[in-house]
Amino acid sequence: MIVLEVVDKLKELGGKASLSLSDKRDIESLYKEVLDKTFVKTSCSDCYRDAVIEMSVYLNKNGRMKEKSNYGLKNGVLLQMSFGDSKFYTNANLTDEAAETYLGKYPSNANYFSKLPKDWKERVEKRLKPKETEYNQELLDTLVVSLKDGVSKEAVVESFKDYQINGKKVTKKLLTAHVSKALDLLEDEAAKENDEHYAQSGNEVHTDESEIE
Repeated sequence: MIVLEVVDKLKELGGKASLSLSDKRDIESLYKEVLDKTFVKTSCSDCYRDAVIEMSVYLNKNGRMKEKSNYGLKNGVLLQMSFGDSKFYTNANLTDEAAETYLGKYPSNANYFSKLPKDWKERVEKRLKPKETEYNQELLDTLVVSLKDGVSKEAVVESFKDYQINGKKVTKKLLTAHVSKALDLLEDEAAKENDEHYAQSGNEVHTDESEIE
């Protein structure tokens, strides 16, 4: 169900004088879909109507249904990324990213969670692993040509410091990464040429020996 359909359904349910068994089942199902948590029936006679209000408030505030998370916190647990941080996480706003970032910092606090995927350690490691640099091919090709001409790495960095990618000036960190990649490409190219040269030389020697025989 899309958000607008859910909102309309909640308005319909909220406007009913009494709720049928079918209505209550719909509320239980929507509760899981909207808030990603299981509806727990209490002794309160208005618990279903309270659930409708809770879902309506959440949708009005966020404009979307809660992101489904593979992680769940134990009752009463509040996660704080660092001391003094004003933002806290509960099951109401917990996402996979937040959970994995937290566990990356405090793996010994895994016992705060009531739900953890079996591969949570691998997920955390992958989450914390630095993303590989996305290289711009046009810039790489230009740098390779410049470095082939004997221009030093420092001079290349200085020359291309105002280079733009998609209208944005390249950062020194990204430019340096591109220069390093260009140097790697040149080394690979040189190694390949050497291999081809040695292979060709070997064939020539083999041919000469055959002629002597």
